[in-house]
Amino acid sequence: MKNDRFLIITGLSGSGKTVVSRFLEDIGYYCIDNLPSKLIPNLVELWTRKEVEIERIALVVDIREAGFSKKFPEVLKTIRKKISSRLIFLEASDAALVKRFSESRRPHPLARK
Repeated sequence: MKNDRFLIITGLSGSGKTVVSRFLEDIGYYCIDNLPSKLIPNLVELWTRKEVEIERIALVVDIREAGFSKKFPEVLKTIRKKISSRLIFLEASDAALVKRFSESRRPHPLARK
């Protein structure tokens, strides 16, 4: 599908964004992790002008970015005027998230200190 050439992956911390990104890289996507949403239109502009020789792109966008919930819908609207894209939002159960963060021995990024 044409809209599978530009993917935006986001979701809960610990939901598997990195795992999905690694898989997509293995099947030929150029993956960019933690690109600030403000820069996405610039990337799309370069990509559509063929200034970068990349067939398929997968972006991992962090929902913890300051102002994400306000900025991102507008960014998505802007880029969808130029290209087809697919937005993938990953979730996991609370139990799975707790388990993943306890295994990594890192506190969850949104946990209170």
